[in-house]
Amino acid sequence: MDSKEYLDIIKQTQRCQRNWDLDKTVDDQTIDFLIESGYNVATKQNLNSFKIVCLKTRKEIEKWKTVARNPDSELSYLSNDDIKSAKNNHQNPQTDANLLFLFFVNMDERTSQARRDRECGPDPSASEWRVKKHLEVGLAAQAISTAAVIKGMRSGMCGCIWSNIIKDDWVKDWKVNKHDLALMMGVGYPLHKDHTAIGNTGKHKTSFAKRPYEKIIQ
Repeated sequence: MDSKEYLDIIKQTQRCQRNWDLDKTVDDQTIDFLIESGYNVATKQNLNSFKIVCLKTRKEIEKWKTVARNPDSELSYLSNDDIKSAKNNHQNPQTDANLLFLFFVNMDERTSQARRDRECGPDPSASEWRVKKHLEVGLAAQAISTAAVIKGMRSGMCGCIWSNIIKDDWVKDWKVNKHDLALMMGVGYPLHKDHTAIGNTGKHKTSFAKRPYEKIIQ
């Protein structure tokens, strides 16, 4: 792979995929490759600062995609008809993919003996830990997104999460707190070349072009 090919892959991850070919399935070997890609990014002192859950069954994805939305209290900016639609429908179709990845901040690692031994300092506050580990979750999500493109798939990330509607029994076997869900990301095969979709409010959901940036080299 040369430099241009690598940059082309990275640029593919800029676009939030919002339509999916759900007739296709992702094999277990590829799923394992994606998970390994996420867990093997750099984290401070190589601690396990997050947990990755991959949902592959339609039953689980249909359940969890309802979480990918703003709370009702934050819908006041919409018209009355749009508020009704947003409450009754799926707001973020990027999560209705062949696979749905959930990224939880691992709060247990904050007070683990491994962290104390490796960092040699007092336990960070919960708020400080969350802020710093959200950055590492972003690294993991980007790694999985890049790996997905290599495998001919696309991805779409979603930070709109209404954790209050997550039922406790949904996460009880994962040893996570539902309020520590930091990011959701759909991964799968695109249905159309165009990555966009018509949202349930009738508006065309798309992603913006990358803003101009400055290269500073000294």
